[in-house]
Amino acid sequence: RVQRRAVRFIYDKFKRSNSLSSLMKINQIYLLRERRKKARLKFLYILANDRLSINRHSYLQPATTRQTRHYQPHLLAPYFARTNLFKFSFFPRTISDWNSLPTQLAVFSQFMTS
Repeated sequence: RVQRRAVRFIYDKFKRSNSLSSLMKINQIYLLRERRKKARLKFLYILANDRLSINRHSYLQPATTRQTRHYQPHLLAPYFARTNLFKFSFFPRTISDWNSLPTQLAVFSQFMTS
């Protein structure tokens, strides 16, 4: 809601008939949840590729799977949560999103520029 109000204010379009969705698409204003997800994935990429002075092995473990036709080397072991409080925290949520990325994107060296 706040984002839609901001778009109305920025473009001075206060009529109900104005399409905010098209304004957002034309001007490449992404939804807040999309920007948050992208920021989480970027941080995980930085952490997974040792670009931080944090011991990544304390937080990230490679997934232990057999090498099959669909094997992806970038997969991380998911955290298992019994409560929603932990399930929707940073690592369980982001690792789930990370593991669902296509292989080309997860190992692409220019991940940070997207």
